[in-house]
Amino acid sequence: MINFKKLRQFLTKNERNKTYLRKNKKSARSVADSKLRTKTILHKSGINVPKLIVRFRSEKDLTKFRWEDLEGNFVVKPASGYGGEGIIIVRKRGKYAGDWVKMDGSIISTPDVIRHCQEILIGKFSLHNTPDSVIVEERIKIHPMFLSITKTGTPDIRVIVYNKVPVMAMFRIPTDKSGGKANLQQGAIGLGIDLATGITTFGIEGKGNIIRKIYDFGKKKLRKVNGIKIPFWREILETSVKCQEAMPGLGFFGVDVVLDKEKGPMVLEVNARPGLSIQICNRAGLKIRMNKVEEVEVRSINHAIILSKYLFGEKFFEKVEEKEKVKTVGPLEVIKVKIGKGKKNTKEMRAKIDTGAFRSSIDRTLATELGLLAPEKILYSRHYRSALGKNMDRPVIGLTFWLKDRKIVTAVNVADRKKLRTKFLLGRKDLQGFLVKTN
Repeated sequence: MINFKKLRQFLTKNERNKTYLRKNKKSARSVADSKLRTKTILHKSGINVPKLIVRFRSEKDLTKFRWEDLEGNFVVKPASGYGGEGIIIVRKRGKYAGDWVKMDGSIISTPDVIRHCQEILIGKFSLHNTPDSVIVEERIKIHPMFLSITKTGTPDIRVIVYNKVPVMAMFRIPTDKSGGKANLQQGAIGLGIDLATGITTFGIEGKGNIIRKIYDFGKKKLRKVNGIKIPFWREILETSVKCQEAMPGLGFFGVDVVLDKEKGPMVLEVNARPGLSIQICNRAGLKIRMNKVEEVEVRSINHAIILSKYLFGEKFFEKVEEKEKVKTVGPLEVIKVKIGKGKKNTKEMRAKIDTGAFRSSIDRTLATELGLLAPEKILYSRHYRSALGKNMDRPVIGLTFWLKDRKIVTAVNVADRKKLRTKFLLGRKDLQGFLVKTN
């Protein structure tokens, strides 16, 4: 039976255009419509954005550029594009000179990339079909937690902000159908997110096909779409509110945030005309949520997040909140590392707390003894230069451990710690929600 009362809580396209888009000043909309201007403003405000490699304003700029100098990991996009149109995502060099491998595994040649840039320049993908410029920027390196969810692109988080308050969010997962792009209109998967906890709740594919499970490439089986916890959740919400502080002329907009495996939350773009499918992902209406914060005076970023959490949190958030209350840790702690299947298959060890290190690390010999250096457990290798000037590769492995009865799923460096008393070092990335005692 159709619940008409609930339907009236949903925002329609006409209502969005006539009422809420008027909250955005014309000058601010023009900035949001330009990815380059948005990137510049956000960067000046201290908000992380992908690094710009080059911008082409004309055919002359395009012909001068040496594509062979790129190693891969780049994105080509129109400066004023919309709806994910006109974007090419390149993962690496191809087997033959001049070829590139896209995120979906298909090959594109340099001449084809150049032709695509020419189409962008003449305005094929621009918002108003006017001449445009081309942006080539770094491709975000996917966060390790998401490696098992998609093999065709980089997932992102769309947060809708109204009157400085995050009112709704969804997790967008690229698929083969979407061509590696996190765009629901092109076939990506969208999962609603509980604003209080950062945990996914419901899922759709494309324009509204309900899904209950998605494929986990790591476990090689289907997993439920609800219950996925998004890392750095508070930081994502803080970043979305900071975007409105950086662009005060926008009263209603969407922020697309990606999680880089090394840099954390980064803003891909700000959308002054966000789509409305996010309501289906959350099984909730934007209109009723925005009405609740319409006249509220938001005092700070923290106030905005508290409002979001307590006004729009799901019923289960109190249980999660109780479980995740701040716990205190000292300079040395005992942790339990998962070394096999089953909750009891763990190994206790002492760990040293080091807030000066970003990522945790484990001794290579110990990792080998515990079977943690098996090929399937190595996520990737990081290249670094030692204190003696030697170039070395350091494996990064996926690891699960428990600290103060809290389960932590993370990626840790494998390093030589045989001369040190503690074989495990806890970096600040894995200490979120803990209070570190200094004595």
